Amino acid sequence: MPLLGDLALFALTLVLSVLITPGVIRLCRAQGALDKPGERKVHRSGVPRLGGVAIFVAMSLGMTAAVYGVLGDIVDLSPLQGRLIPAIYVGLCGFFFIGFFDDLRSLPAIPRLVAQFATATAVVLLSGGSIRIAGAFGHIVFPVWLAVIITVLWIVGVVNTFNWIDGLDGLAAGIAGISATAFFVIAILKPGLPNAPLTAALCAMLIGAVLGFLPYNFFPAKTFIGDGGAFSLGYLLAVISVVGLFKQAALVGFVLPVVVLALPITDTLLAILRRAIRGQPITQPDSKHIHHRLLALYSRRYRAGLPQETLSRVEERLLAGRAHRNTVLALYAFAAFFAGFAVILGIYA
Repeated sequence: MPLLGDLALFALTLVLSVLITPGVIRLCRAQGALDKPGERKVHRSGVPRLGGVAIFVAMSLGMTAAVYGVLGDIVDLSPLQGRLIPAIYVGLCGFFFIGFFDDLRSLPAIPRLVAQFATATAVVLLSGGSIRIAGAFGHIVFPVWLAVIITVLWIVGVVNTFNWIDGLDGLAAGIAGISATAFFVIAILKPGLPNAPLTAALCAMLIGAVLGFLPYNFFPAKTFIGDGGAFSLGYLLAVISVVGLFKQAALVGFVLPVVVLALPITDTLLAILRRAIRGQPITQPDSKHIHHRLLALYSRRYRAGLPQETLSRVEERLLAGRAHRNTVLALYAFAAFFAGFAVILGIYA
């Protein structure tokens, strides 16, 4: 029965995302909400940049259905878990609208970060302690104040890792879908985990929303996910890991979320280190992320031996498209490897 409920929630958000995304694309074009080409951009024409609205709306309606029993008794959440969803939803709204306004007005880095910390803190406090990393390694118990700080830092950190990795068509959404699938499999195969039904339900909704959106977001993208979408994905994965995996009283519980999210976390840490060494502000964007470097590598490989001066514009675009798609697929494979490793570790450790 729980698995049937998860499948129903997955189907609901999948259908909603598929239906809503084209409308968002049309609205963006009508209102001129387009991401223009630029020095750090790989696209060559304006692309609707508010596609994350579709994921947010699909998740909002899915979470509403789960809380109010719209799908009947097949969604089996305990009263406590059902009460957690509204607290989680408050954070989803907060992070989505921070990103949404950033997409529209390009908010300065410091006010944006302050708003993120305030939202994450509100979520932890509203949950009454249920959304909190209470300890580590199975035997270390954090004081409440330290648990709150660590949880807030984790949520804000994961949110920004997904914002920073969102540099190629379909990359952030695909990585989020892969990560959510790993969390879902662990929750289903280990039903004794704390909040396993809630973890599985949230993951099922997130996977459905992402899969419904990806056909419009994969290269060549008809819409971008935007900061609103990237912030939403990062927040949901951070909270899912806190509610479920971090609650395990074992070393593996503290390690699993980091392993699942290894790609965006590694990319973010390298970016921070790179900018610190160069004396640049941490928030200053650059074109040295993992996906940028891999894209450049594929581009050079595909052009090797070709007479550059005779390549037509069409041939250039075909080569660029091939490099773009294969870069994203390679990073999907990288993320899937770590996700699979985490699933094996979570089940057998």
